[in-house]
Amino acid sequence: MSGSPESKAYKVGVHWLKVLFQIHLHLGGAYGLWLVFTQANFVTTLLCSVFVFLGMIGLTLGCHRLWAHRTYEAGVVMRTVLAALYTLTCQGSVYDWAITHRVHHQNHGTPLDPFNYKKGTFYCHVLSHCMENDPDIDRKKRHGDTKDLEEDNVVWAQHWFIWLVVPIWGFLLPVNLGMTMGDSLTNSLFVLGFLRLVILLHMSWAVHSAFLVWGLDPKDRKSGETWLVFFITKSLWPQYHYLLPWDYKSGEFGTYDSGVCTTVFKILSVLGLVENPTTISSEGVKKALAAAVETGKPLQDCLNAHKATLKDVIEETHHT
Repeated sequence: MSGSPESKAYKVGVHWLKVLFQIHLHLGGAYGLWLVFTQANFVTTLLCSVFVFLGMIGLTLGCHRLWAHRTYEAGVVMRTVLAALYTLTCQGSVYDWAITHRVHHQNHGTPLDPFNYKKGTFYCHVLSHCMENDPDIDRKKRHGDTKDLEEDNVVWAQHWFIWLVVPIWGFLLPVNLGMTMGDSLTNSLFVLGFLRLVILLHMSWAVHSAFLVWGLDPKDRKSGETWLVFFITKSLWPQYHYLLPWDYKSGEFGTYDSGVCTTVFKILSVLGLVENPTTISSEGVKKALAAAVETGKPLQDCLNAHKATLKDVIEETHHT
């Protein structure tokens, strides 16, 4: 096998059990959506929305911004809450999600990217989650830098007890809550169970396929010239996020320093529940660009050299 990440000596096939699982899950979600408009109590629908929101916070602020990219720091209580909220998505452990996302970033757009956008939208968003395990990608996960995750007791506990917390906390609790509030088992199962999980599943998938939604067309010959505009407008989110994944202001769904999740983060920051968020100042960007031109070093390395906490950026701004 060639050592190049752009070539492989074999093809990974479709895992048909995963396909059947997704088909049944989505059929259950579709039926749940029908029940929302025909039978389910309003409280059940409201609870579904609440659980989707909570799961989204666990996914975005927890798995993505904290554990995958370390854009900020949080104490054990906040980490426990975020891990619990992520568990509501029933998508495995924090450890596995974070490692897979790191491999995705490190090998973005290559055959070693688990969600390679160059294979098209359907593959990136859906089919990539229905494939057999790729030995090369699994090797990348095993040999990646996971020390920070392994030393996090919250991550490690959730990882080892995933078989217990997902079915009980992630699935049975929401379903039983719907029944406790007076709705039927059927409505609770399909609305608070299947429909909720399908929505959260696609939110998680969108974190990896967002490049195709909000990014520049990779076939556009001007893309190489225009992506730098994000330094001015911060509007070309994917190009910015994949260069500076440690900027806490980068949202998951095409936003920068705005959106529901970032607003929740700012509230948590004011309350002192999260701290030391990392970002980069406009002055830091200018210095990084100048250094890249003068030294010939990769722009990303120069940007990383000017990584700073929000507190440092504010102090720098006050002194200029």
